[in-house]
Amino acid sequence: MATPTAYFLGIDVARTGLGLVVLAGNGEQVASLHRAYGGGNDQLYDPQDWWRAARTGIKEILRRAKLRPDQIRCIGVTGDGDSLVALTKDGRSLCPSTLGPDPRVTAHVEALNNMVGVRTLMNLACGSATTGSMAVKLLWLRENEKRVWHDLGVALTAKDFLRFRLCETLVTDASDASMTLLFNPKTRAWSKQLLGALEINSDWLPSISSGQLISGRVTATASREAGLQAGTPVITGGSHAASCAIAAGAIQAGSAMVELGDVGGLFLPTDEAIRDNSGALLTTCHTLAGMWALAQPNLAGAESLEWLQQHVFASEVMQARRNQRDVLEPLAELASETPPGADGLIHVSAKQNARLTGFVGMQRQHGRGHLVRAVLESGALSVKGAVDALLALKKEPNEVLVVGPGSSNTLWCQILADALDRQVDAIPGAESAAIGAAILASSAVGLFKTINAACEQMVAKRISYQPRRAAADVYQSMSPVITSLSQISLPIVATTSLIAAEVQS
Repeated sequence: MATPTAYFLGIDVARTGLGLVVLAGNGEQVASLHRAYGGGNDQLYDPQDWWRAARTGIKEILRRAKLRPDQIRCIGVTGDGDSLVALTKDGRSLCPSTLGPDPRVTAHVEALNNMVGVRTLMNLACGSATTGSMAVKLLWLRENEKRVWHDLGVALTAKDFLRFRLCETLVTDASDASMTLLFNPKTRAWSKQLLGALEINSDWLPSISSGQLISGRVTATASREAGLQAGTPVITGGSHAASCAIAAGAIQAGSAMVELGDVGGLFLPTDEAIRDNSGALLTTCHTLAGMWALAQPNLAGAESLEWLQQHVFASEVMQARRNQRDVLEPLAELASETPPGADGLIHVSAKQNARLTGFVGMQRQHGRGHLVRAVLESGALSVKGAVDALLALKKEPNEVLVVGPGSSNTLWCQILADALDRQVDAIPGAESAAIGAAILASSAVGLFKTINAACEQMVAKRISYQPRRAAADVYQSMSPVITSLSQISLPIVATTSLIAAEVQS
């Protein structure tokens, strides 16, 4: 095969840091890089920290890839859609920002529900108010940062802020806009009714474009700061989940993407806007024109594993990093020595029950491997709950495609196959969302005629995992217990003992 001459840069503004990937036109991953953000404090960041990380990260990844700036054919951007970057009309950042849920705005979830109505919100935005939603964060800003509110001229998500710094264009895509609760996924337009009810100026919001279209070009200023060639095209890009779906090749209705680690979640493309009246699944948009999705975010995420790595396995993690190993590997090795079900130990994530988050049923015989296994099983069973919600809507996935940090971990992928009792196909690779953004970029400049052709060439090879009957039976029996845990509102001490007895019986 001839040496490829086209290269594509993908950038992900994620909760865990900035992810960068360079892909060649034949799909080869030439280089990847992860940059931590500086100056963070309790998840509060100066958005300029993301740009600083991008400036240094772009220069470093070009050096690692041994590429000149003019060899980058197009740039794709993605990031956490649960974000708000408040800017003045001339683009000056006004205040710190958060990626993901913001505990400061909890009271304003109820305020939004009261102003709009839960049913109206579901009808118009196809979602429920959360502490990550831009609409909720704007209400908090209006009440608590009056000077910022007075000067507010532009409201962007994280990826759109990064593109603004690259191109000075104000645009977003339907997948990110769907997460703001100011957008109607069914009409793929900002909701005048919601904006009016919340008294939010529509002029603050960017225009909507398809994720794979070119929406700007690198400016001379960004060229000097980031080491890129001026005029390099930058696409609109998509949300973190939609970009992960591209990296998995989940671009057709029925192909489910599961992210293990990082944000974590399930994303099933659909060819129409489908509403889940139970509220278990969100109706959202794919970043591709004319495509929607059913989704559930914050499943099988990185938070609990990061806690274990920091507080229980600090020495193992340090040793793995010295040896340039995936930090999850030594943890999984311990977990593999424990049986399915972790001998009755269950981990409850904040997504399952914020009041009961932690380990339930812990006994003296449980060791560190049980802790890891319980966390991995908790993530897999959360995904099972989301798939069960799809089955209730008669939207059984045609295939389950796994990406994210956990896609490279044999044990976690096997646990997922066992929990779902079906084959899962993993697409291993670091920085999945950035990979998806780079693939999108490759379809925007004529290298491929369609996004389907781009994915056929550039999505990495799959590794298949088949369910094991005995393990699947264990996880099937655990599902009712997980359901009961998610519904508990009793005092935690009493509840824990009751559930422990139930698990052991």
